[in-house]
Amino acid sequence: MRPSLVRLYRVLAIETSCDDACVALLDRFSKESPPKIIDHQKATLNSASAGGVVPADAAVHNRKSISTLVDNLLKKHKWNVPSTKPDLIAVTRGPGMVGSLVGGYQLGMGLSIAWGCPLVGVNHMLGHLLVVRMQSNGELPKYPFLSLLVSGGHTMCVLSTSLTEHKILVDTVDIAAGDALDKCGRELGITGNMIGKESEKFLNLHRDQWEERVDIMVKEPMLNQWDRVDTLQYSFASFNSQVKNTLKKYYNSQIPSDDRIRARLLFQFQKTIFQHLISKIKLAIKADNLDVESIICSGGVSSNLYLRKMMKDQLQPLGLKNFYFPQLNLCTDNAVMIGWAGIELYENGFTTDVGTSVVRKWPIDSFLELEGWKKNGNQL
Repeated sequence: MRPSLVRLYRVLAIETSCDDACVALLDRFSKESPPKIIDHQKATLNSASAGGVVPADAAVHNRKSISTLVDNLLKKHKWNVPSTKPDLIAVTRGPGMVGSLVGGYQLGMGLSIAWGCPLVGVNHMLGHLLVVRMQSNGELPKYPFLSLLVSGGHTMCVLSTSLTEHKILVDTVDIAAGDALDKCGRELGITGNMIGKESEKFLNLHRDQWEERVDIMVKEPMLNQWDRVDTLQYSFASFNSQVKNTLKKYYNSQIPSDDRIRARLLFQFQKTIFQHLISKIKLAIKADNLDVESIICSGGVSSNLYLRKMMKDQLQPLGLKNFYFPQLNLCTDNAVMIGWAGIELYENGFTTDVGTSVVRKWPIDSFLELEGWKKNGNQL
């Protein structure tokens, strides 16, 4: 049967957890079909000259940008009058940098009060985890499933058994994988605002050099404790030191002038970081005797096509049959994922009080324990 085209409700989604001010408009025109993405835009702080994101600068950028982005999008699509205003506000409440989160969350609360519409304060990691389900209208992947959430700020492997039940199987003890990739790229002369993306471009230009032998050994952390269950942890901080030590030992602490050598070095470090991600997933499957068929890989690093290939090659023999990756433009932080997570929560009865605040740390395995949640209008 063809789904009804009668509009159910409109969603304004806002994401400002780091250095991106993001807005999306979603039309939930039918519960039998995925929502229509009316528009989504972002304004990203250029941190190339600073060598990385400066929290104070990101906070100022988001506070200046988010209101303008929302105002422009609402006017552009004529959602700024009473008869067409949004019916639901979905906005990132955490985790993230508090200064960055505040601008978007306070704007969302203010609009919720002004328009008299419900608010859903979304966990940023839940947004990454759920966004691939949007294309199937929340049907796929079916629970239980694994997720590798990997970005510049977070890296974890999660087992999800329902919308609200998530268990962190592997977390990082120091920095995130995306942060390690950025640091390694900078040490090897990669420049730009998004080092991971620029590194992938550089490697694609020198694809024929990837597998050429280099006289270095990039060490994957924790391999000496492989069979111990208590080493279900990621550790990426050592990779930056390994790059520096390699340059010191072989290249007099200088960046090689030959792009072919740089490509070989960069590829070896990137490949080992990716292998560390996959090795711990293998160990988690073994340690917990997991019986799952599906895995999601989401977050900024998930856009790397070589990581996707490595995951399929190594995890399919372990029984994982279904691999889900977001569209490339939805891998990095975006408001569409916040809007979809808000839709899933809202349609399962969850909303958020307007008298709540942002949080820097908000574990996904206990995200409903944070104060301010309502279920079907009742306080949790």
